Amino acid sequence: MALASTSPDPPSPLKNLEALYPLACTLVGDEAAPSLLVRVYERVADAPPDERPDTPEDWLALLLREAPEQGQPPGGPEASNPSATPDAGSLRRDTAERLARNTMPVALATCSTAERFVLALNASRLSEAPRSARLPLLFDAPLPTDPSALLREKLRAVLSAPEADLIDETLSDAELQGALRNVLRDHFAPVPSSLRARLRAVLRSSSSAADEEEEDEDAPGANPSAAVDTSGRLLGRLPSRPKPRTLLVVLLMGVLVLGGGLGVSYLTGSSSASSPMPPTLTAFSAGQAGAVTTELATTQPAEAEAYLDSTWGRQVRLPSIENAQLQGVGQLRASGNTEIPVVLYTDDDDARIAAFVYSYALVDRLDDTATLDTQVRSQLAQRNQFVADGQTAGPGLLWRDRANIFVVVSPTLSSDTLRARVQP
Repeated sequence: MALASTSPDPPSPLKNLEALYPLACTLVGDEAAPSLLVRVYERVADAPPDERPDTPEDWLALLLREAPEQGQPPGGPEASNPSATPDAGSLRRDTAERLARNTMPVALATCSTAERFVLALNASRLSEAPRSARLPLLFDAPLPTDPSALLREKLRAVLSAPEADLIDETLSDAELQGALRNVLRDHFAPVPSSLRARLRAVLRSSSSAADEEEEDEDAPGANPSAAVDTSGRLLGRLPSRPKPRTLLVVLLMGVLVLGGGLGVSYLTGSSSASSPMPPTLTAFSAGQAGAVTTELATTQPAEAEAYLDSTWGRQVRLPSIENAQLQGVGQLRASGNTEIPVVLYTDDDDARIAAFVYSYALVDRLDDTATLDTQVRSQLAQRNQFVADGQTAGPGLLWRDRANIFVVVSPTLSSDTLRARVQP
């Protein structure tokens, strides 16, 4: 009987594929990477068993030997231009589009009213229409003459220099206008159903009035000249001075109408005054911190940042908190199935600290659940500066870093303590 071999099985040739594939993509781009790896594995399959790569370093050396045959040779005429490398069509473009999408709300928030209107007009489907001569009269400041240049200038003001260069080199003006159009749609769409109902009522009432007028004109025997004559005769028969009884009736009716209007105004005013205002964003976060569920347990900031990017499409640089350890990433499910990412920490005294990671689009989707008023938004134009968010229901800090709005809260630590320990 033959004895079973006790020698270990050779490692699978596909063992290192997970590490080789992203390396191939960075060398020749994601479209050419499969062909490069097929060529590498063909060389391995044709080689004698004792000459096949054994260690990850051997596989890397083989990948590097085959890469120049698939892409631009090292030292070629375009090697110094990053945008000319094969991976520019995927990694650079994807990154630039994500940067533009995440940063556009911040750029809009830093604009004046005139600048923001012109940018929105240029990005809208109405941008090809002739501009009204009255448009410059609506604003005190002069209107921008080049909306595309203004948009790039606003983006550059909130991005780092390499990020702004990447957008300028990768995205055309038309693509930036498309990104702006998407941001405007996300912020201001859909049109409120209550507004649609009011507009329909206006159109119906206008249509009814027009129909009644047409019926009067089309009545048998009626003609415009006769109507004018009749109205003239009626006006001629009206008394020049109203009778006392008429004045009394009119006065009584006026008092009743005025009293009813005041009553309705009082009731509606009392009703609206008694309706509670939604909490500020910091107060909302403090009140919901206990409802956060953990989605990823990790103590590694890089892993948490990668999870935020892959799950929510958010490029986040985590804040550092003195004497606190990262515990993981969670989420809060708010109204309308809105998912809010939350980074969780625990300090040396087991105090829980939650860092809510909002964006402008995410805040706008909260509707009446939480508010971020205009004054706070203007203060957030200053990057990485703590901003006061009104009278909050609990301790918390608020600031902005690029396209991310952070709210850090703790049920047991005061805002002064957090301010001394949190580094944006």
